[in-house]
Amino acid sequence: MRKKIKKALVLVMATAFLASFGFSQVEFTAFGLYNLNLSYPGSAELDSDVESEISWYYPEWQAFFDAVLEQKGGMGFGGRIAFNITPAIGIEGSLEYIMAETSFTEGIVDDLVDKMESIGYGDDVKVANESGGNIMRYYGNIVFNIPSPGNMTPYITAGIGITQFKIAEGVGPEIDLDDPLTMQRAHIYYTDTSALTFNGGLGIKALFTPNIGLRIDARVFYCSPEFQQKFYNEVFGYIVFDDVDSLVQSGAHIDANLNVGFFARF
Repeated sequence: MRKKIKKALVLVMATAFLASFGFSQVEFTAFGLYNLNLSYPGSAELDSDVESEISWYYPEWQAFFDAVLEQKGGMGFGGRIAFNITPAIGIEGSLEYIMAETSFTEGIVDDLVDKMESIGYGDDVKVANESGGNIMRYYGNIVFNIPSPGNMTPYITAGIGITQFKIAEGVGPEIDLDDPLTMQRAHIYYTDTSALTFNGGLGIKALFTPNIGLRIDARVFYCSPEFQQKFYNEVFGYIVFDDVDSLVQSGAHIDANLNVGFFARF
């Protein structure tokens, strides 16, 4: 995986490096976007040691040891630098920041709180974050411009890059249980992760002047991240699990992205 990530980063860096050679046509784009998750990793692999110790937990608490993360839609923004090698073919590098929060699945936290309240321990559940975090993407693409009359240029594009999911402790979904009567403490949180990402899409460029225009495109991003759950558990002052890697949630992650921006051509 590290080798794949390095290769993707080299591709993006190489795109930026080409700027210094003064191609005949260079474009800079600043854009806003909306990101919608279409498929989220749904496979969960629980550590065998953790699995053997949680059978006595209330079912509502056991539910957290499963594929319980999902992603909300979110706005974002980004920038691109593109180099048209010929009128028909270009290459570009892109950077995106997306305010798409990772969250616990709907209702799972409420179920836990309701159960603990029903047995008189409602105040012991400390919901640090039901959702939080963001996404960063870095990627390089090949762009195939479709010749057309007038100031409108349709195009298709495909590329590769890296997606970073920022969901670490204190930022992403996180929950605590602190029961002073039994001196029991439980803490579940997740770590940041990155994944090699492929993307493809289509769009259109519309020139207002010879050098300024509007760019609209839609892309689909595919990656296969592994979200690592961390678990701390203490009972009667005895530490059962000390921030162990308790679970891996993995599978296909697919996002659809619509972005609109202005570009300057030189």
